[in-house]
Amino acid sequence: MTHIHQISIDHDPLEDRILVRMNTQNKELVEIWLTRKISLQLLPALEKLNVELLNRQKDINRPLHDEQSRHLMADLIHQQTLENSNFSTPFEQLKDPLTGPRPLLVTHLQATLLDNSGLKLDLSEKLNDNERLLELTLDKDLLQGFKHLLSKALDHSEWRVPTENTPAAEGNPGHDLLAAWMSGGGYLN
Repeated sequence: MTHIHQISIDHDPLEDRILVRMNTQNKELVEIWLTRKISLQLLPALEKLNVELLNRQKDINRPLHDEQSRHLMADLIHQQTLENSNFSTPFEQLKDPLTGPRPLLVTHLQATLLDNSGLKLDLSEKLNDNERLLELTLDKDLLQGFKHLLSKALDHSEWRVPTENTPAAEGNPGHDLLAAWMSGGGYLN
């Protein structure tokens, strides 16, 4: 099993894609491209799976049955995890990615909950008659960081259309200071 040490998720304006880079504890680099379509579908799916995963945790005294309580509990755990995460150490630029000379372009993905331990992402690139596959396992803490960094990269990409319930970051004087600091994406150790 490959253990992830660092994650970096940034919008690349030239490619107009999200670049996900992960360093393993064995000093290996994995690079993945996420398209607009995949990114905008992935984040809400991760949020939904995250609520389910966090409400399965053994440290919750009793299961929460109403949807609002389940989301509030997941939000609380998400915030606690982010407060204890290291977002200050720069991403180490490793060479020779495991995914080859170009990042894996995700054309298909499947997310599966792993009991109470985390989430498995099966990513595949199907171009022409060639296929590349990658399996990632995110524990609950890595999932929190991944969701956070993906959300920040999506904000930077300007792919999301603001709704009347979601004010634009520039017009919101009380917006998250961390979001302002990490406006171009970020990294997680």
